[in-house]
Amino acid sequence: MRVLRAGLERAVTDHTVKTDRQDLTERITIVATELAGNALRHGRPPTVVLLRRTEGHLVVEVLDSDVDATPAVDSQRPSGDGGLGLLLTERLAHDVGWYATGTGGKGVWAAFALAR
Repeated sequence: MRVLRAGLERAVTDHTVKTDRQDLTERITIVATELAGNALRHGRPPTVVLLRRTEGHLVVEVLDSDVDATPAVDSQRPSGDGGLGLLLTERLAHDVGWYATGTGGKGVWAAFALAR
């Protein structure tokens, strides 16, 4: 995860204005590590983390090879038992979603608005 964090910090620095970097880097890093952790725990290898830039957004995508494990917030899980990855993602990102890749896997994504 250390390599993932360092790569995300470099990418955010390259695509943002200085005043927004720390907050955006922290939010993207939390989300990317939570989604990657979910993919490693609940999906099938390989797990791939991508950071893409679109019009006005940075988008984190985490891919795995298990289309049957549908990403969902577990509202029945007792407090303190983990399972907060998607909930944190929904709170920290501008938009969140997932899709079947068409090759037997899925991608979970989170978009973060860039300051104008």
